[in-house]
Amino acid sequence: MTTVYDISQDAIEMATWRWAKPVKFYEVTDSTNDRAVEWARAGAKSGSLVVADHQTEGRGRGDRTWFSQPNLGSLLFSVILRPKLPPDQVSIVTMAMGISTSLALAERRQANKLKWPNDIVTRGRKLGGMLSETEIQDGKVNFVVCGVGVNMRITRDQFPKELQATATSCVVETGRSYDRSEVLAGILIHLDSALKDIAAGRIGPILNQYRQMCDTIGKAISVRIDGKVIKATAVDVDEYGGLVLDTGDVIPAGDVTYLD
Repeated sequence: MTTVYDISQDAIEMATWRWAKPVKFYEVTDSTNDRAVEWARAGAKSGSLVVADHQTEGRGRGDRTWFSQPNLGSLLFSVILRPKLPPDQVSIVTMAMGISTSLALAERRQANKLKWPNDIVTRGRKLGGMLSETEIQDGKVNFVVCGVGVNMRITRDQFPKELQATATSCVVETGRSYDRSEVLAGILIHLDSALKDIAAGRIGPILNQYRQMCDTIGKAISVRIDGKVIKATAVDVDEYGGLVLDTGDVIPAGDVTYLD
């Protein structure tokens, strides 16, 4: 297989030297989250990274799949974290990952916003997404695996037809070809800072930053939960990651459609 020079074991280790945690790179794997969960259960330390050029079974929320193709320039990675948090507060870790990814992209002149609960969007199209998986043992968080996928260098016509109207990439939006290892390093710099806040119990600043960056707050939305469709205006995100509506409902998770 052709070597992809911006994303390889050596390139990642060089770019993320400040992170200083173990890295496993795969040119092709089924799912970086699956490999990370497997590694976490085998005792991987907090901060360990799984990165791939291509996933054959990448996942989104629910039963969704994540599109990628070999050498097409998606940033695909999962990080293993072992936060000392009660299980009902673990969503702050996903928020921190979203903030970190969004900030790193913005610093590289890729405008974006966060769409609750786990999308990165620009101009109404999906640029990337996150999927977090948590393992609880004896009522405590054993680990959280945060998976991230960002469309970096996929051109419009390389997306499947069913995604061309709703998905986008950094190269489509900016015309720039980004170094994926360097972008990953930028994300981890922000994540390291957020994790220090979490370890020190400083949850408020992360929550407030997420609120400021969340495109969903203030929007009229439709959300399906438990087979029921709720239409309302999103007014806040609470400390547990729930979307607060002007009806008084709090949605813990769900698929949101903007109505305006």
